[in-house]
Amino acid sequence: MLSPKIPEDALSDTPIEVGIMLKRNVPGLSLVLLTLFVVVRVAAQGIPQGAASTDTGFGGVNSISGMIVSSTGQRIQRRVSVRLRTMTRGDRVSTTDEYGNFVFRGLPSGDFVVVIDKEQDFEPFSQNVSVIQPRGMPPQTYHLSIRLELKGRPEARPGVLNAEFANVPKPALVHYNNAADQAKKKNHQGAIEQLKLAIQEYPSFTLAFNELGVQYLKLNQLEKADEAFQDALKITPDSFAALINRGIANVMLKRYGEAIPILRKALKKNDQSAVGHYFLGQALANSGLFEQAEKELLASLELGKEQMKEAHRLLAIIYSSRGAKKQAADELEAYLKLAPNTSDAEQLRETIRKLKESNE
Repeated sequence: MLSPKIPEDALSDTPIEVGIMLKRNVPGLSLVLLTLFVVVRVAAQGIPQGAASTDTGFGGVNSISGMIVSSTGQRIQRRVSVRLRTMTRGDRVSTTDEYGNFVFRGLPSGDFVVVIDKEQDFEPFSQNVSVIQPRGMPPQTYHLSIRLELKGRPEARPGVLNAEFANVPKPALVHYNNAADQAKKKNHQGAIEQLKLAIQEYPSFTLAFNELGVQYLKLNQLEKADEAFQDALKITPDSFAALINRGIANVMLKRYGEAIPILRKALKKNDQSAVGHYFLGQALANSGLFEQAEKELLASLELGKEQMKEAHRLLAIIYSSRGAKKQAADELEAYLKLAPNTSDAEQLRETIRKLKESNE
């Protein structure tokens, strides 16, 4: 039996198996696919080579990277000061390399604001980034493409610092921050109770509804998670986070027909999401649309590289179902290079051997 595994560094001590997702009987190879458990908030992407890197010391394993260009589309070929602001841990300051790239490393789950406000020639910029190290995924890198507006341009608009929290009453923010603290302690039910209080204080709190869905996902309460994401989308219909998380929830619920249009809509908002392409590939494969699934899985690997290694196992299943045994073996070998200590490594090596023998 060949199944994509939930990574060993998942947040939960007890991985959640969603159930049989795709099964194909191929000579010499019986394949069963289980889904991953993951929630994301922005697009995961590789760190630019040569980027100036700053370790925040926050104790996490995720990263935020960015590339800065001017309003004309040209890269800013000098060092720029970039500040990472948090609501509870203070600020961290970094500078870009000479090509406008920067990276903040060592980030735990939480809400951050990337701020550029010391450049005399440009309008201030700020961007909210919600980071999570999800169950079922390795550490993530969240990539920003930043365009700075020249001062004096009529269309230039000053950045609004922490805009998503601008209208949130203080009592609601207190409950939201309390929920974040509970989530870090893996007290997901406690986080849920705090988020409900935040929503009671401010019923239009999109971020709180999205986080509520995330916490329900971690408890494997999938229907409640889907309801929370739907509530978030009623307030902000184009929320990328709520869209992609709702798509993932529906994949886990085996509602592939519903998941596909939701994930496609999310990818229209951000087609650089490796996780989005991965789960769309799963939904399409389980709907029998193998050619489309292959395209999405290849895109997830292109964007997420080794972080999306589970896509290799899915592609092996698709290629085996076509009788493309060499391609299937190649995908499994690629997977083992990235996960040599996986619990079923020996079984995979035996499967590779049989695939190669039957292809001779």
